[in-house]
Amino acid sequence: MKLFFRTLAIVMAALFSVYMVGCGGDGGEPDTPDAAFVSASPADGGEVAANGTISVTFDNNPGDVTVSTGSAAGSGKSRTISGPFTPGALALTIEWTNGAGSKTLNYTVVAADETAPEVTASSPENGAEGVDPAKVFEDGIEITFSEPVTGGEIMLMDGDDDVGWKTSFEGNKATLLGAAGQELSNETEYTVSGTAKDGAGNEGEVSITFTTKAKE
Repeated sequence: MKLFFRTLAIVMAALFSVYMVGCGGDGGEPDTPDAAFVSASPADGGEVAANGTISVTFDNNPGDVTVSTGSAAGSGKSRTISGPFTPGALALTIEWTNGAGSKTLNYTVVAADETAPEVTASSPENGAEGVDPAKVFEDGIEITFSEPVTGGEIMLMDGDDDVGWKTSFEGNKATLLGAAGQELSNETEYTVSGTAKDGAGNEGEVSITFTTKAKE
């Protein structure tokens, strides 16, 4: 019986030790790793409109972020810094709590941007006919704009029905991708419609139509 209790005590102690290690050693939440600055858009040394925004990314969650000019918002590994910014030279200092980091970015602030982004190209092209639905599903739909776009709402429509494809934005492109069960049909006219906005909040309309080919 003594051997049983001694063995039980050893097992319990080992389990408690593992639990404490998993909790960061103090029984609380796991330690948050320090964050380091990764990139900014526009890039350091570039231009930003007086009414524009600056997007910054880190390799881990930076925690609370403060800036010397404007305000920072967002979550996860990304933050968006909004002005308004004063035209001229801007030395923007960013500080964050996870890792007690600091980074200074230098920009030239130009006049406010009042121009909405425009569609300059797309794949499939606007008005295209005989499009292979399987290839579009595999490759996705790509839209190119006249300037970088930061977001918006763009949908792939089959008549009045939203097909449900998801849209992502990067640089001056937007990409729509479908998931299983959202394949396209033959001999069907599809419309890509909605809006996209730039860093200054200007919204441009999107309207692209293509027709898929007959089934072989």
